[in-house]
Amino acid sequence: MGGWVRHVVSRKNILIVGALVFTQACWISDSVANPGFGASVGLKASVRESAFDSPFTVPEQLRARVDFWKDIFAKYGSTQTVIHHRDFPQIVFGVLDLSAESGQMSSVAFEAYKESVQKRTVEDIKSQLLELATGSAPRGPFQVKLVGLLKDIPGDESKYKRVVDEDLVRTQTGIRERYAEAIRRAWKYLPIMEQIFVSEYGLPKELTRIPFIESSFDYTAYSSVGAAGIWQFMPRTARAHRMLVGRYVDERRDPIKATRAAAEYLRSAYNSLGSWPLAITSYNHGVGGVRSKTRKAGTTDLPTIIEDFNERYFGFASTNFYPEFLAALEIFADHKRYFPEVREEPPLRVVTYPVQKSVSAHQIASRLGISTEDLKEANYALLDPVWKGRASIPAGYNLRVPADLQDRGDRRLAGTAASSDVVTVAQAPTLPATYTVKRGEDVAAISKKFGVPTATILRINGLSSGRVKSGTSLQLIESERREVKSATTSTTRESSSTRVRYTVRRGDTFGAICKKFGVSVEALKRANHLSGTTVKTGQTLLVPR
Repeated sequence: MGGWVRHVVSRKNILIVGALVFTQACWISDSVANPGFGASVGLKASVRESAFDSPFTVPEQLRARVDFWKDIFAKYGSTQTVIHHRDFPQIVFGVLDLSAESGQMSSVAFEAYKESVQKRTVEDIKSQLLELATGSAPRGPFQVKLVGLLKDIPGDESKYKRVVDEDLVRTQTGIRERYAEAIRRAWKYLPIMEQIFVSEYGLPKELTRIPFIESSFDYTAYSSVGAAGIWQFMPRTARAHRMLVGRYVDERRDPIKATRAAAEYLRSAYNSLGSWPLAITSYNHGVGGVRSKTRKAGTTDLPTIIEDFNERYFGFASTNFYPEFLAALEIFADHKRYFPEVREEPPLRVVTYPVQKSVSAHQIASRLGISTEDLKEANYALLDPVWKGRASIPAGYNLRVPADLQDRGDRRLAGTAASSDVVTVAQAPTLPATYTVKRGEDVAAISKKFGVPTATILRINGLSSGRVKSGTSLQLIESERREVKSATTSTTRESSSTRVRYTVRRGDTFGAICKKFGVSVEALKRANHLSGTTVKTGQTLLVPR
């Protein structure tokens, strides 16, 4: 505890640390790194070498703040709470660890208990700050710690009272578990998202990491203010980008359409604001809002604006949006180290069929011989009324079907030919700048092979037809664009051809399914990312063969 005074009192093992009251073994002090401010407030933050080749490097001024968010995302979980300064979150007063208590209570009781401990802790910190505000010498180790933490904020003793008066002691619960789920889910659409950003819009692929901080890559997410999908579009903005937002179809939840809309927005924001830090911040604060704040600050240098200790130009969310993005980049670039336990979902391969007339989801699933749940995973834009049979898939909707069912789809979905422009690549190869056409290949085959839209290949090569001679060298990336390598090329994962899908029937048990297919309990749990062996009727399991 780094020299803190401790006295155990009562059966509940309450610790008195100076004048602070905490639950025993829940308060982490010296084990929590507190790197201090960036250079703008007098402390030199440590500069790390970038772990990835990216146009987005962490400015020295923001390093401590970025490290704070990396800890929130990848170090601390839902039973741990970081207590920090609201304006400068890299100033960490301490960490509450209630892991032991969480295992002894129901989830409801634990949340109430956690809230009460957090509230009591914050009040204790405030009371010690008010003592320091009187000008008296620090009393006890924790007050000495407070003086050291706040020493680079200019001003006399009144600065301690300001922290209290402006409610600048804030709590932040860790989200490691939720972030691990985001890492797992992201791979389903990341390859096509990267290809859209790079090949179609000429944008850095790193921008596709924004959903980590917007939605945790939850494809069905809705926010409390009505934003939806992994890119969290509000209805008005979505409609401005030609996305349908209705009772039965909400294209904000379509990862491919929403990604194109996000690319359009970010390209426009960059052209308007002139830098990626400002353009990314505008995703949270709006282009007009960011422009107004830069005028007020008298600079377009975002780190300087963020770390200004005299004035807060943005609210908490917008101030930290770009640092959170940088934290997400560093974590994803080395996600195997941060989340070694996570097995990524395999990228989804789909083909698209325009629906000629309204039809129920159940009918489509029956024609294809798959469960509605499998169909749903490729069509997040369709809403609950459709999946629950209260509404039909409307005519004109572009239905996505798993690519391994294309032959069946061509035969059974009204004879409609599938579009090849949106086929994603399951094991996406490195995307080369040029490709030499092999015998028997045409543009459509090359499009499918690399996940580059047919229209893009035709346009950048000046072709009017998809027929090309073998030996012809085709450009797959425009010359001014960077070569992009799909993250899937460095990851070994189980091929979809080695697994079968099984829908749990009434009366099935986990053990019975294992026996039926001759697989071990652990193998089946591992293939489905399950921690237990409970299954429900209608649930789809991937069975390794």
